[in-house]
Amino acid sequence: MEDRGWTIQVLPDDGREEPRTLRVSRSWVRWGAVVAVLLVAGGVGLGLSLGWGAWQQANLEELRAENRVLRSRVDAADRTVNRLAGELNRMAVQEERFRILAGLPLLDDEIRQVGVGGPGPAVRTAVSAGTGAADGADGGRDLALPQLLRRADLLYASLREAADSMAANRRLFLSRPSIRPVADEVSWISSSFSHSRYHPVLHVNRPHEGIDVSAPHGAPIRATANGRVVETGERAGYGKIVEISHGHGYRTLYGHASEVTVRRGERVERGDVIARVGETGLTSGPNVHYEVHVDGRPVNPGRFVIDQRVPQ
Repeated sequence: MEDRGWTIQVLPDDGREEPRTLRVSRSWVRWGAVVAVLLVAGGVGLGLSLGWGAWQQANLEELRAENRVLRSRVDAADRTVNRLAGELNRMAVQEERFRILAGLPLLDDEIRQVGVGGPGPAVRTAVSAGTGAADGADGGRDLALPQLLRRADLLYASLREAADSMAANRRLFLSRPSIRPVADEVSWISSSFSHSRYHPVLHVNRPHEGIDVSAPHGAPIRATANGRVVETGERAGYGKIVEISHGHGYRTLYGHASEVTVRRGERVERGDVIARVGETGLTSGPNVHYEVHVDGRPVNPGRFVIDQRVPQ
């Protein structure tokens, strides 16, 4: 069967060259059309694919940028939660000391759980340890924030109660030891309260019923509460001492002094200079050995000093 088609004749303008004749069959046209359609379709498909890929890449980069911003905000929130938990832990230490000074009983553990109870143990541990959200997880942080707020409310209420009690019992408050015997700027705690401490001079283990506050020789030693001097002079092991009765069952003792500046029977107020730091008695350097006795029993002075640098 004859394959019909078209004849195309090309005539030169100047007429010098012979006309050119080109015959195109219908089958070639059909195949050419098919190929053209395929090429156009492929080009369109490739263009759409490249465009879609570029759009996806741009969208992905935008999402990554947003994720980096969100991650930065999450990290900032975690750091804020951690700082808040740490501040609340420090506030809790002061709250206990203020309640002691105010003559109030310490809050029961079950009551304290209002600020840290509720969620799983990971979050509870994180908050109570001052680390904020559990492992930095979003869920842990979401759970920790309400707990921290409840704990802050609890501490605020407790401190308010202590302040009200102090105001109502001012004389009792002034009788409770509550400052360090030597100014913070020139002193540091060199030995803490212990039921069995290795003695630096005797080289044996024995109870240490107070704290040692090291300071330069001659630094002023101050009364830590209002009271009356009941003893001055020398005591074995303690060197030169001052003992003050503050009433309400409280007594304080200051040892190793180089000089005593008060007399027996003299009334003193919190902050008055009563002696000066020395090295008398059994001591390895200039310091004041400071004891607090409640109803005749030695207790850790760290419980009564509103200064976090005193070991408890």
